[in-house]
Amino acid sequence: MYKINNTPPKDILSVIPKDEKIIWYGKPDIRRFCLTALGLKYIFIYLIIIFCSIIYSRSGDLNFIKIIEVLFPYIISSFLAVLLLIAVGVSQVLPTVYVITSKRVIIRSGLALIFMLNVPFDKIVSIDKNIYSDGCGNISFKLLSKSRIPFFASWPSVRPWFFSNPQPTFRCIADVEIIALKLSEAARSRISEINLSNSNVIKNVNIQDGEITA
Repeated sequence: MYKINNTPPKDILSVIPKDEKIIWYGKPDIRRFCLTALGLKYIFIYLIIIFCSIIYSRSGDLNFIKIIEVLFPYIISSFLAVLLLIAVGVSQVLPTVYVITSKRVIIRSGLALIFMLNVPFDKIVSIDKNIYSDGCGNISFKLLSKSRIPFFASWPSVRPWFFSNPQPTFRCIADVEIIALKLSEAARSRISEINLSNSNVIKNVNIQDGEITA
């Protein structure tokens, strides 16, 4: 079964058992995290809509000074909102650490309530990958255990909108294709080891169209 530690160590790498190899570790890309996880892109869309509506409503009087005067309050409020979201993003990303070892995946996340999720490969049913245009993306883990992880306490390191069955997720990581490949190789290797000692566990791991299924 996976384990949740509510008092995780500050340096996760230092407590990983010596017989485990660290395959990869990292954290969310701050720019992509702010744009998608925090919805920063919607502020820019909002400004574009406001600008277009003002241009349309003043089509007979396109005075640049007047347009700026009307837009100014929206620009200032949007600028403050952007700064606030960036501050929230930085505060969320800094304590977050994602780790792939030769036996498990580890997530250290949270702000006020920092937790650590430890998931061995043989407790993962499937792994889904979502890629953005810039090469960043999410890697989500569907767990074998019926025990649910708390969605809001685990945010942002959970799959978006999966409230009924929350899935721990590496959010907004750069070079997600490369990381997913390393993850699939580590999972295959570990499950092969388990198969040698226990014939009742997951027998195969296949990767198709960015999805690793057991």
